[in-house]
Amino acid sequence: MNPSTASPDQPVADQPVADQPVADQPGGTRRARVNFAVFAIVTAGFGWLYVALDEATGAPIGTGSASDAGGTLGQGLWIIVPAVTALGLYLGSPDGAGTLGVTLRFRHPLRWLGLAAGLSLATTGLIVMTGIAARAVAFHLDPAPGKPALPTAVAAVLGFMLVKNVLEEFIFRGYATRTALALGLPGAWPHVLVGVVWAAWHLPLYLVWMSQDQYAASTSLPKTIYLPMLCLGILAMAVFLGRLRVRSGTIWPGVLLHTLSGSLAAPLLADGHLSFTGHADALFSPNANSVASVLVYTLAGLALSWRPSTASRKLSPGKAG
Repeated sequence: MNPSTASPDQPVADQPVADQPVADQPGGTRRARVNFAVFAIVTAGFGWLYVALDEATGAPIGTGSASDAGGTLGQGLWIIVPAVTALGLYLGSPDGAGTLGVTLRFRHPLRWLGLAAGLSLATTGLIVMTGIAARAVAFHLDPAPGKPALPTAVAAVLGFMLVKNVLEEFIFRGYATRTALALGLPGAWPHVLVGVVWAAWHLPLYLVWMSQDQYAASTSLPKTIYLPMLCLGILAMAVFLGRLRVRSGTIWPGVLLHTLSGSLAAPLLADGHLSFTGHADALFSPNANSVASVLVYTLAGLALSWRPSTASRKLSPGKAG
C-alpha cells in the first residue's frame, strides 16, 4: 500500500518502508510473509534450543541478568543468530519491503535523538516520582552495601547495553518492523506482531538464564504474574519503537532510548536505590512490566501515530540503509 493511498484508519507512518506498493516489487507481499515466518520461528523458537545446548554442555545457566552477557554460548547464539538470520533474509530473499534503517544519515537527527534521550530520562523520572508521591516507592541515594554509586553503576552497564541494543534494535526494528509493515496489516498491528515475537524471544532469559537474585531484585511478583505484565509492556514498547523507527527512518533513536532506559532501570532496581511497598513495583517500576510503563509507552505510541510522516517515502528499497 502506497502512503498516498493510505486508508483513514491506518496512519501514513505505519505504511511499508518503501516508495512503491510492495506487491509491485520483486517478491512482493507473499515473499514478505514467508520471510517474516522464517524470522519469527528462528527468533522466537530457537532460543529454547540454545537453552538445551547450555544444559547439554554443562554451562552455568541461571547466573545471568538483563544487563550483562551471562557468559554462556547459548546466550550468545540467542542474540547473534536472529541478527544473522535477519541480514541473511534481507540480502538473500528480497521482498521489496524497504531498507534496514541502519543509516546514520537521517532527517532531523537532533529532533529524533533528543526525543529518544529526553523520553527515556523523563519516563524513568516520572514513574519513580509518581510512585514516591503515592507513597508506594522510596528512593535511596546510597546503594545497597557492596554496590557502586549510581553514576558508576550506570557507566558500568552502558557499554554492554549499547552493544546489545544495537543488535536488538537491528533485529526487531531494522528487519522485523520493515517486513511486518509489508504484510498489509492495518494500523498498529504490524508493530504488535513484531512485539509478540520480541516478547517470545525474551522468555528464555527470564525463565532460565536470569539468576534468582537478579529476578528478585527486579520484581516482587511471581513469574506467573510478572511475565504476562512484562509481555504487555514489550508490546507497548514495540508499537512506540516501531513508529519511532518509521517516523525517523532509522533505528538509532530506538537504540538510544532502549540503552538509556535499560542502563538507568537496571542499577536503580538491582543496587537497592528503589524500594517498594508490598507489590507496588507492579504499578511503578521503571521496568517494562509495570502499569506505569505500559501507559507511558502506549500514550507515546499513540502520539507518534497522530502526525503523518513522509519517512516511508524517503527510504528507497533494496539498499542496506
